[in-house]
Amino acid sequence: MPTRLTWGDLPDTVHARVEGVLGERVVATRGATGGFSPSTAEIVRGVSGRAVFVKAVRAVDNPDSIVLNRREADVLAAVPGAAPVPALLAVFEEGPWLVLVTEAAAGAVPELPWDAGQLDAVLAALDELQEDTTPCPVPGLPPIGELLGEDLLGFERVAADPPADLDPWIAARLGALRAAAREGIAAHGGDTLVHGDLRADNLLIAGDGADGRAGAVRFVDWAWASRGSRVADAVQLLASVEDPQGVLDVNGRLDAVLDRHGVPREVGTAMLTAILGFFVDAARIPDSATVPGLRAHRTRRRDALLATVRERWDR
Repeated sequence: MPTRLTWGDLPDTVHARVEGVLGERVVATRGATGGFSPSTAEIVRGVSGRAVFVKAVRAVDNPDSIVLNRREADVLAAVPGAAPVPALLAVFEEGPWLVLVTEAAAGAVPELPWDAGQLDAVLAALDELQEDTTPCPVPGLPPIGELLGEDLLGFERVAADPPADLDPWIAARLGALRAAAREGIAAHGGDTLVHGDLRADNLLIAGDGADGRAGAVRFVDWAWASRGSRVADAVQLLASVEDPQGVLDVNGRLDAVLDRHGVPREVGTAMLTAILGFFVDAARIPDSATVPGLRAHRTRRRDALLATVRERWDR
């Protein structure tokens, strides 16, 4: 993981402007965990106990983060107030810094390995989110195929230059996997607001309710937002779930999502195959200086997702 900037790294002028949004002096901070951006990701709390979430970065820290954080600000400004998304309170530039201030949503990231009840709560919240954001309410967002299509053509690059550690199951089916991945990219199309980077560390789940079930879910970090299929985020989330013992029945849950939205199950398989192609290809790319640890993350995701995809193909 990259080393994140912290509240202490921000200049006094940024502190002052954030305190202006908060309406009081900041007396405590708490950093968030996870993710691959060097941006600050901190809850800052004032003297009265009121808190906001602050994300700040400079181009010198990571130029891509500036672009992505601007997109996130556009999304948060346009989503309906009822959507399970933190409200944008302010976005401003102060010298080289781009700063987003949002409400501090209640809850914590889900603990891994996933709890079945929390996973089901997130999938149910995704259905609600897509009800609120179809058609896509954010003008100018690119289609997900335009934003991620090249990444999802990983099996094409693997076929042209196979890695030395290519799994034999993949090698024996590479032509069919390439064709399925192209079908999966096409199936991502639609006019729903898509988060585009949905995994555990981009979710907050409030404490359990009185009945023992997971509480309210909030979807955070909208830097990769786009327009696409109503099932795209659920497919991506389930593609990230590691379930070596099979207790979460990832494929069963994916089939239930596809059935609810009237999407053929083989289409879900093709979408998963495209995501797998990305990780098979990307797992061989060396880490960059600004995002260390990414290669190990991608390798782990590749291996876990391969088991899920194999199950769907073999059945």
